[in-house]
Amino acid sequence: MKHALAPALVLMSLSCGSPGDRAVAVYSAQYSDNSLPEEIALLNDVDFEPATLVAVAYDHVVARPTDGIDLELEGNVAQWFGDQDHTEFNGLFVVRWRDLPWDDWLDTSFGFGSGLSWATDDPLLEDKFHPETGATRLLWHIAVDIGVTLPWAPDWELLLRVHHRSGVFGTFDDVDGGSNAIGFGLRYHF
Repeated sequence: MKHALAPALVLMSLSCGSPGDRAVAVYSAQYSDNSLPEEIALLNDVDFEPATLVAVAYDHVVARPTDGIDLELEGNVAQWFGDQDHTEFNGLFVVRWRDLPWDDWLDTSFGFGSGLSWATDDPLLEDKFHPETGATRLLWHIAVDIGVTLPWAPDWELLLRVHHRSGVFGTFDDVDGGSNAIGFGLRYHF
């Protein structure tokens, strides 16, 4: 019975939904070896490396448990340029909060996604900055974003996004590191 749930979720995600239940995003982000919970989330000094990713993402709302919360499936493809040049394929389950207290002033959404990331090669910078545990192609993926709706174009959002890969304290091939990329983009809802 539980094995039948996964194909059902995939079929639900591919089915036609209401207008606005799907979105396409494009974002670009710069590599940082700073720690996500200890430095980036606390807005401490963040250093960037000469590596940039460009990603295209597709999101589909699969459920709305309340008016202000969407449950989404996301797939994205990210291409790296600069000091590393591999491609990543990422799949996530995203919880998105759409009903925020300041929405009358600035219509905003906050998304937190978690899933898997597959790189076509071992990421060079992950290996460089974590030589004691190395790098591997398959890691856990976390995406955190804030979207701001454009008042003159309500189907469009400006994005601030953190794209994170993690070995989850050695869970994936004993990798105890990962990487972060911080950037901006656009999301279109249809």
